[in-house]
Amino acid sequence: MISALALLSLQPIFCRLAHAEAPVAAAAVVDAPAVADEGGKAEEKRESAATEAAENADKHLDIDPIGLVQLWGTVYDMDVNPQADTTGYGDPEDDTGVKVKRARLGVRAKWGDIDAALVGGAGAKYDAFSEDETNFSLYQASLGWGSVVGACRVKVDAGVIEMPFQADAMISSGELTFEERGMAAEHIADDRGTGISGAVGSKGGGIKGTLGVYNSGFNPFGDDNLGKSFVFRVDGKVGKRDTTVLWDPASERHGAGVGLGAAGLYTIDVSTTTMGAAADVVVRDQGLSLFGEGTVAQIKPTATTVTAPEVTDPTMRMGVTGEVNYAIGRWQPAARVSYYSDSALGNWTQVLMGLNMHIGMKNDPDIVRIGAGYVLRIESDPVPNDTVRIWAQAKI
Repeated sequence: MISALALLSLQPIFCRLAHAEAPVAAAAVVDAPAVADEGGKAEEKRESAATEAAENADKHLDIDPIGLVQLWGTVYDMDVNPQADTTGYGDPEDDTGVKVKRARLGVRAKWGDIDAALVGGAGAKYDAFSEDETNFSLYQASLGWGSVVGACRVKVDAGVIEMPFQADAMISSGELTFEERGMAAEHIADDRGTGISGAVGSKGGGIKGTLGVYNSGFNPFGDDNLGKSFVFRVDGKVGKRDTTVLWDPASERHGAGVGLGAAGLYTIDVSTTTMGAAADVVVRDQGLSLFGEGTVAQIKPTATTVTAPEVTDPTMRMGVTGEVNYAIGRWQPAARVSYYSDSALGNWTQVLMGLNMHIGMKNDPDIVRIGAGYVLRIESDPVPNDTVRIWAQAKI
């Protein structure tokens, strides 16, 4: 409960904006002339119906199924070595063929202020340096509480949950433009962990602070060492547009929004310590979406006889990811640049250009996605290693 109590203590800071806006709104109500026409009565009826619906919703248990399947097809790969591809960050070493990139199955439930989620999943490794994900395992197993307290919105979650550090890692798997993240999001820090987090923000969603404490190693069923990861993140948003996704259905593309975020990470592990920082920006206007993020971290070995450290000397890791896409009806042309540097091993750069088509019913045009793209790899190894890829996704 450390993170939850700490965030509650910061409540006045993150909710000051909401308090400041209250007198203005009150003055506007006092100055507005009283209108007792039919339009006013209709508005009162709508507000009353909305309030009643919200109250009734709190009394019922809502259960939503979760399902996601993502497939990849490698049409062409420049590295045709019959024995093994060259190994590099961001390269899954796929030869011509089809694979399951990612699969998720689970359920989310909400009853009043209480919510819970149980989601399992499996998938292909991100690259040769990533851990194997082919065994079906817990992706999320959480219990949460969230409510409006005065002018603030408060949320506490515990279990296997999202780690609020890098924005690229926080984008839902089913919302990724190319069904994968940049190299920094995969290798600088985990995207989920087992622990507890607390968040406090303004009621209108303009600013939010999140603090989380997690086991240093991802083990949902217990912790056998004193290692811990501490994460703090601040998010701010201007405008009404959703800045947590980079694509919207056509009916939701009006208006603009700018989101800014910054986060810090400190991990005390058995044989290493890691200190990192991240900053990101999202700009959205009509069909245009822009995303940029920079992350840096230093990992240091510590004196221990328990286990060998991951590195033998202090190692700097940094990454930059940028994406631009434009929604034209159900088409989404996009391009992404991902750069990753490991001071001990070298630098890697990827440029991915592609086109998505969103398919579904008229009221839900994003049930199925299909796409194709070209992956340009600029690596320290001079062997040509570009790829032509197609992909498909279905989600509920």
